Amino acid sequence: MNLFFYHLSALAWRRWIHSLLISLTIIGPYALCTSQAHAESWSFAVAGDDRTDASAATLDPTGIHTEILKKLLEAIAQKKPLFLLFTGDLVYGENLRIRDKISEQFEAWKSLVKTEIPTIPILPVRGNHEINGDPNGIAWIAALKPALDANKVAYFPSQKGFSYSYSPPNHPEVAVIALDQYMPATPHRVDLVGLQEALQKAKSRGAKHIFVFAHEMAFTCGLHPDSDNMAAFPTDRDKFLELLKDYGCEYFFTGHDHLYDWMVIKNWRWPANYALNQIVAGTAGAPFYPDKTYYGNHQDYDLTRLDHKQNTYGYILVTINDEAGEKEQSVTARFETVNP
Repeated sequence: MNLFFYHLSALAWRRWIHSLLISLTIIGPYALCTSQAHAESWSFAVAGDDRTDASAATLDPTGIHTEILKKLLEAIAQKKPLFLLFTGDLVYGENLRIRDKISEQFEAWKSLVKTEIPTIPILPVRGNHEINGDPNGIAWIAALKPALDANKVAYFPSQKGFSYSYSPPNHPEVAVIALDQYMPATPHRVDLVGLQEALQKAKSRGAKHIFVFAHEMAFTCGLHPDSDNMAAFPTDRDKFLELLKDYGCEYFFTGHDHLYDWMVIKNWRWPANYALNQIVAGTAGAPFYPDKTYYGNHQDYDLTRLDHKQNTYGYILVTINDEAGEKEQSVTARFETVNP
Protein backbone atom coordinates (compact mmCIF):
# COMPACT_ATOMS: atom_id res chain seq x y z
CA MET A 1 0.00 0.00 0.00
CA ASN A 2 2.79 2.41 0.89
CA LEU A 3 4.59 1.49 -2.34
CA PHE A 4 1.43 2.36 -4.30
CA PHE A 5 1.18 5.81 -2.74
CA TYR A 6 4.92 6.37 -3.24
CA HIS A 7 4.56 5.51 -6.94
CA LEU A 8 1.52 7.83 -7.27
CA SER A 9 3.33 10.70 -5.56
CA ALA A 10 6.40 10.27 -7.75
CA LEU A 11 4.22 10.24 -10.86
CA ALA A 12 2.45 13.43 -9.78
CA TRP A 13 5.79 15.06 -8.99
CA ARG A 14 7.17 14.24 -12.44
CA ARG A 15 4.03 15.62 -14.10
CA TRP A 16 4.32 18.85 -12.08
CA ILE A 17 7.99 19.28 -13.06
CA HIS A 18 7.10 18.62 -16.72
CA SER A 19 4.35 21.28 -16.61
CA LEU A 20 6.70 23.74 -14.98
CA LEU A 21 9.33 23.26 -17.68
CA ILE A 22 6.73 23.80 -20.40
CA SER A 23 5.58 26.99 -18.71
CA LEU A 24 9.14 28.28 -18.43
CA THR A 25 9.73 27.46 -22.08
CA ILE A 26 6.69 29.48 -23.12
CA ILE A 27 6.84 32.35 -20.61
CA GLY A 28 10.58 32.61 -20.06
CA PRO A 29 11.66 34.00 -23.45
CA TYR A 30 8.79 36.50 -23.40
CA ALA A 31 9.82 37.77 -19.97
CA LEU A 32 13.44 37.94 -21.08
CA CYS A 33 12.60 39.88 -24.23
CA THR A 34 10.44 42.29 -22.24
CA SER A 35 13.26 42.90 -19.79
CA GLN A 36 15.77 43.46 -22.57
CA ALA A 37 13.44 45.86 -24.38
CA HIS A 38 13.17 48.02 -21.27
CA ALA A 39 16.93 47.87 -20.80
CA GLU A 40 17.55 48.94 -24.39
CA SER A 41 15.14 51.90 -24.27
CA TRP A 42 16.56 55.20 -23.11
CA SER A 43 15.74 58.86 -23.43
CA PHE A 44 17.04 62.40 -23.66
CA ALA A 45 15.26 65.71 -23.08
CA VAL A 46 15.00 68.96 -25.05
CA ALA A 47 14.09 72.34 -23.56
CA GLY A 48 14.64 76.03 -24.24
CA ASP A 49 13.71 79.65 -23.55
CA ASP A 50 13.62 80.09 -19.78
CA ARG A 51 14.44 83.80 -19.75
CA THR A 52 12.60 86.26 -17.60
CA ASP A 53 10.14 88.86 -18.90
CA ALA A 54 11.81 92.28 -18.91
CA SER A 55 8.42 93.99 -19.18
CA ALA A 56 7.00 92.32 -16.07
CA ALA A 57 6.19 94.38 -12.99
CA THR A 58 8.45 92.15 -10.87
CA LEU A 59 11.75 91.08 -12.46
CA ASP A 60 14.03 88.18 -11.67
CA PRO A 61 17.43 89.92 -11.32
CA THR A 62 19.23 86.88 -12.73
CA GLY A 63 17.55 87.21 -16.15
CA ILE A 64 16.00 83.76 -15.63
CA HIS A 65 12.43 82.67 -14.86
CA THR A 66 13.87 80.80 -11.90
CA GLU A 67 10.62 79.45 -10.49
CA ILE A 68 9.53 77.71 -13.69
CA LEU A 69 12.99 76.55 -14.74
CA LYS A 70 13.45 74.92 -11.33
CA LYS A 71 10.15 73.03 -11.67
CA LEU A 72 11.00 72.01 -15.22
CA LEU A 73 14.42 70.65 -14.21
CA GLU A 74 12.85 68.76 -11.31
CA ALA A 75 10.39 67.15 -13.74
CA ILE A 76 13.17 66.26 -16.17
CA ALA A 77 15.27 64.71 -13.39
CA GLN A 78 12.44 62.30 -12.57
CA LYS A 79 12.57 60.91 -16.13
CA LYS A 80 16.33 60.22 -15.82
CA PRO A 81 17.33 61.17 -19.37
CA LEU A 82 20.91 60.54 -20.47
CA PHE A 83 21.36 64.21 -21.41
CA LEU A 84 19.51 67.49 -21.93
CA LEU A 85 19.64 69.61 -25.07
CA PHE A 86 18.99 73.30 -24.39
CA THR A 87 17.96 75.31 -27.44
CA GLY A 88 19.00 78.77 -26.29
CA ASP A 89 17.75 81.85 -24.45
CA LEU A 90 19.09 80.50 -21.18
CA VAL A 91 19.01 84.07 -19.86
CA TYR A 92 17.58 87.42 -20.88
CA GLY A 93 20.92 89.12 -21.39
CA GLU A 94 21.78 92.64 -20.38
CA ASN A 95 18.94 95.10 -20.01
CA LEU A 96 18.48 98.35 -18.08
CA ARG A 97 15.76 96.73 -15.97
CA ILE A 98 17.78 93.61 -15.11
CA ARG A 99 20.35 93.87 -12.33
CA ASP A 100 22.88 91.20 -13.30
CA LYS A 101 25.39 91.43 -16.12
CA ILE A 102 25.43 88.65 -18.72
CA SER A 103 28.32 86.78 -17.07
CA GLU A 104 26.46 86.82 -13.74
CA GLN A 105 23.30 85.57 -15.43
CA PHE A 106 25.22 82.64 -16.92
CA GLU A 107 26.63 81.77 -13.49
CA ALA A 108 23.15 81.85 -11.95
CA TRP A 109 21.85 79.55 -14.70
CA LYS A 110 24.72 77.11 -14.24
CA SER A 111 24.23 77.09 -10.46
CA LEU A 112 20.52 76.31 -10.77
CA VAL A 113 21.10 73.54 -13.30
CA LYS A 114 23.88 72.00 -11.21
CA THR A 115 21.63 72.00 -8.14
CA GLU A 116 18.60 70.44 -9.83
CA ILE A 117 20.19 67.95 -12.28
CA PRO A 118 23.81 67.50 -11.15
CA THR A 119 24.41 64.22 -12.97
CA ILE A 120 22.75 64.95 -16.33
CA PRO A 121 25.00 66.38 -19.07
CA ILE A 122 23.71 69.68 -20.47
CA LEU A 123 24.32 70.57 -24.12
CA PRO A 124 23.31 74.19 -24.86
CA VAL A 125 23.37 76.52 -27.87
CA ARG A 126 23.07 80.29 -27.92
CA GLY A 127 19.80 82.08 -28.50
CA ASN A 128 19.33 85.68 -29.56
CA HIS A 129 19.20 86.81 -25.91
CA GLU A 130 22.68 85.41 -25.24
CA ILE A 131 24.15 88.11 -27.47
CA ASN A 132 22.56 90.93 -25.42
CA GLY A 133 25.73 92.21 -23.78
CA ASP A 134 27.91 89.47 -25.29
CA PRO A 135 27.79 89.84 -29.11
CA ASN A 136 31.08 87.99 -29.69
CA GLY A 137 30.34 85.18 -27.24
CA ILE A 138 33.26 85.89 -24.90
CA ALA A 139 31.17 85.48 -21.74
CA TRP A 140 29.46 82.44 -23.28
CA ILE A 141 32.79 80.72 -23.92
CA ALA A 142 34.04 81.45 -20.39
CA ALA A 143 30.85 80.16 -18.78
CA LEU A 144 29.71 77.24 -20.95
CA LYS A 145 32.71 75.85 -22.84
CA PRO A 146 34.37 74.10 -19.86
CA ALA A 147 31.31 71.87 -19.35
CA LEU A 148 31.10 71.15 -23.07
CA ASP A 149 34.79 70.18 -23.02
CA ALA A 150 34.10 67.85 -20.09
CA ASN A 151 31.34 66.16 -22.08
CA LYS A 152 33.85 65.56 -24.90
CA VAL A 153 31.92 67.26 -27.67
CA ALA A 154 33.55 67.62 -31.10
CA TYR A 155 33.59 71.27 -32.13
CA PHE A 156 33.18 72.60 -35.64
CA PRO A 157 36.68 73.82 -36.63
CA SER A 158 35.58 77.45 -37.09
CA GLN A 159 33.09 77.59 -34.18
CA LYS A 160 34.75 76.13 -31.10
CA GLY A 161 32.53 76.60 -28.10
CA PHE A 162 29.48 77.31 -30.24
CA SER A 163 28.68 74.53 -32.77
CA TYR A 164 29.53 70.90 -32.08
CA SER A 165 28.52 67.26 -32.27
CA TYR A 166 28.06 64.79 -29.44
CA SER A 167 27.52 61.05 -29.11
CA PRO A 168 26.45 59.73 -25.69
CA PRO A 169 28.70 57.12 -24.04
CA ASN A 170 27.80 53.54 -25.00
CA HIS A 171 25.39 54.76 -27.69
CA PRO A 172 27.35 55.20 -30.93
CA GLU A 173 24.10 54.73 -32.84
CA VAL A 174 23.07 58.28 -31.88
CA ALA A 175 24.63 61.63 -32.74
CA VAL A 176 23.37 65.09 -31.83
CA ILE A 177 24.57 68.24 -33.56
CA ALA A 178 24.35 71.72 -32.02
CA LEU A 179 24.20 74.69 -34.39
CA ASP A 180 24.98 78.28 -33.48
CA GLN A 181 23.11 80.93 -35.50
CA TYR A 182 24.59 84.12 -34.05
CA MET A 183 28.03 84.62 -35.52
CA PRO A 184 28.29 88.41 -36.10
CA ALA A 185 28.87 88.03 -39.85
CA THR A 186 26.21 85.34 -40.45
CA PRO A 187 23.08 85.90 -38.32
CA HIS A 188 20.17 83.46 -38.80
CA ARG A 189 22.54 81.04 -40.56
CA VAL A 190 24.55 77.97 -39.64
CA ASP A 191 28.01 76.73 -40.59
CA LEU A 192 27.04 74.51 -43.53
CA VAL A 193 30.59 73.23 -44.10
CA GLY A 194 30.98 72.29 -40.45
CA LEU A 195 27.53 70.70 -40.45
CA GLN A 196 28.31 68.54 -43.48
CA GLU A 197 31.57 67.39 -41.93
CA ALA A 198 29.79 66.51 -38.68
CA LEU A 199 27.10 64.59 -40.56
CA GLN A 200 29.71 62.68 -42.56
CA LYS A 201 31.62 61.74 -39.40
CA ALA A 202 28.44 60.62 -37.67
CA LYS A 203 27.52 58.34 -40.56
CA SER A 204 31.06 56.96 -40.81
CA ARG A 205 30.85 55.96 -37.14
CA GLY A 206 27.63 54.09 -37.82
CA ALA A 207 25.12 56.53 -36.33
CA LYS A 208 21.57 55.43 -37.17
CA HIS A 209 19.84 58.40 -35.54
CA ILE A 210 21.03 61.99 -36.00
CA PHE A 211 19.33 64.85 -34.13
CA VAL A 212 20.05 68.50 -34.90
CA PHE A 213 19.18 71.42 -32.63
CA ALA A 214 19.48 75.21 -32.74
CA HIS A 215 17.59 78.23 -31.46
CA GLU A 216 15.82 79.46 -34.58
CA MET A 217 13.45 77.42 -36.67
CA ALA A 218 13.72 76.75 -40.40
CA PHE A 219 10.12 77.88 -41.03
CA THR A 220 7.93 80.37 -39.23
CA CYS A 221 5.52 78.49 -36.99
CA GLY A 222 4.05 80.93 -34.49
CA LEU A 223 5.16 84.50 -33.85
CA HIS A 224 8.66 85.23 -35.18
CA PRO A 225 8.40 86.19 -38.88
CA ASP A 226 10.59 84.96 -41.73
CA SER A 227 12.94 87.90 -41.14
CA ASP A 228 13.74 86.59 -37.65
CA ASN A 229 14.59 82.93 -38.26
CA MET A 230 16.41 80.81 -40.85
CA ALA A 231 13.88 81.85 -43.52
CA ALA A 232 15.60 85.25 -43.59
CA PHE A 233 18.20 83.61 -45.87
CA PRO A 234 16.15 81.04 -47.80
CA THR A 235 19.00 79.83 -50.02
CA ASP A 236 21.15 78.95 -47.01
CA ARG A 237 18.12 77.54 -45.20
CA ASP A 238 17.36 75.28 -48.16
CA LYS A 239 20.96 74.03 -48.28
CA PHE A 240 20.63 73.21 -44.59
CA LEU A 241 17.44 71.25 -45.19
CA GLU A 242 19.02 69.36 -48.09
CA LEU A 243 21.90 68.28 -45.87
CA LEU A 244 19.51 66.95 -43.25
CA LYS A 245 17.61 65.07 -45.94
CA ASP A 246 20.78 63.66 -47.55
CA TYR A 247 21.99 62.26 -44.23
CA GLY A 248 18.61 60.95 -43.07
CA CYS A 249 18.15 63.35 -40.17
CA GLU A 250 14.47 63.30 -39.22
CA TYR A 251 14.37 65.61 -36.18
CA PHE A 252 15.28 69.30 -35.85
CA PHE A 253 14.68 70.80 -32.38
CA THR A 254 14.45 74.55 -31.77
CA GLY A 255 13.04 77.21 -29.47
CA HIS A 256 12.68 80.96 -30.19
CA ASP A 257 8.86 80.92 -30.25
CA HIS A 258 7.49 80.54 -26.71
CA LEU A 259 5.07 77.78 -27.52
CA TYR A 260 5.14 74.12 -28.53
CA ASP A 261 4.76 73.22 -32.19
CA TRP A 262 5.46 70.05 -34.18
CA MET A 263 5.76 70.75 -37.91
CA VAL A 264 6.23 68.02 -40.53
CA ILE A 265 8.21 69.32 -43.52
CA LYS A 266 8.06 67.68 -46.94
CA ASN A 267 9.11 68.65 -50.44
CA TRP A 268 7.99 67.15 -53.73
CA ARG A 269 11.64 66.74 -54.73
CA TRP A 270 12.43 64.64 -51.65
CA PRO A 271 11.94 60.87 -51.42
CA ALA A 272 8.34 60.03 -50.64
CA ASN A 273 9.32 58.21 -47.45
CA TYR A 274 11.29 61.13 -46.01
CA ALA A 275 9.99 63.97 -43.84
CA LEU A 276 11.72 66.34 -41.44
CA ASN A 277 10.13 66.95 -38.06
CA GLN A 278 10.70 70.51 -36.85
CA ILE A 279 9.80 70.55 -33.15
CA VAL A 280 9.73 73.90 -31.39
CA ALA A 281 9.58 73.95 -27.59
CA GLY A 282 10.43 77.41 -26.28
CA THR A 283 8.46 76.57 -23.15
CA ALA A 284 10.93 76.55 -20.24
CA GLY A 285 9.68 79.75 -18.60
CA ALA A 286 9.81 82.65 -21.07
CA PRO A 287 6.64 84.76 -21.55
CA PHE A 288 4.11 83.06 -23.80
CA TYR A 289 3.71 84.10 -27.44
CA PRO A 290 0.55 84.16 -29.56
CA ASP A 291 0.11 81.76 -32.47
CA LYS A 292 0.01 83.35 -35.92
CA THR A 293 0.17 79.86 -37.50
CA TYR A 294 2.32 78.97 -40.50
CA TYR A 295 2.52 82.30 -42.26
CA GLY A 296 5.40 83.40 -44.49
CA ASN A 297 6.96 82.14 -47.71
CA HIS A 298 6.97 78.33 -47.83
CA GLN A 299 8.25 78.07 -51.41
CA ASP A 300 8.07 74.43 -52.57
CA TYR A 301 7.71 73.00 -49.08
CA ASP A 302 4.63 71.32 -47.69
CA LEU A 303 4.22 72.17 -44.00
CA THR A 304 1.80 70.22 -41.80
CA ARG A 305 1.04 70.93 -38.15
CA LEU A 306 1.13 67.62 -36.31
CA ASP A 307 0.73 68.98 -32.77
CA HIS A 308 0.61 72.34 -31.01
CA LYS A 309 0.15 73.80 -27.51
CA GLN A 310 -0.25 77.39 -26.35
CA ASN A 311 0.40 78.95 -22.94
CA THR A 312 2.04 75.80 -21.61
CA TYR A 313 5.36 75.13 -19.94
CA GLY A 314 7.18 71.89 -20.66
CA TYR A 315 9.89 70.03 -22.55
CA ILE A 316 10.35 67.30 -25.15
CA LEU A 317 11.19 63.75 -24.09
CA VAL A 318 12.77 61.69 -26.87
CA THR A 319 12.94 57.92 -26.42
CA ILE A 320 15.23 55.60 -28.38
CA ASN A 321 14.39 51.90 -28.62
CA ASP A 322 17.46 50.11 -29.96
CA GLU A 323 15.58 46.80 -30.09
CA ALA A 324 12.59 48.03 -32.10
CA GLY A 325 11.26 45.62 -34.69
CA GLU A 326 10.62 46.43 -38.34
CA LYS A 327 7.08 47.61 -37.63
CA GLU A 328 7.96 49.50 -34.45
CA GLN A 329 9.16 53.06 -34.08
CA SER A 330 12.75 53.23 -32.92
CA VAL A 331 12.41 56.95 -32.05
CA THR A 332 9.45 58.58 -30.33
CA ALA A 333 9.06 62.15 -29.07
CA ARG A 334 6.39 63.69 -26.89
CA PHE A 335 5.74 66.97 -25.12
CA GLU A 336 5.79 66.74 -21.33
CA THR A 337 3.75 69.47 -19.62
CA VAL A 338 5.12 71.11 -16.47
CA ASN A 339 2.55 72.78 -14.23
CA PRO A 340 3.52 76.18 -12.78
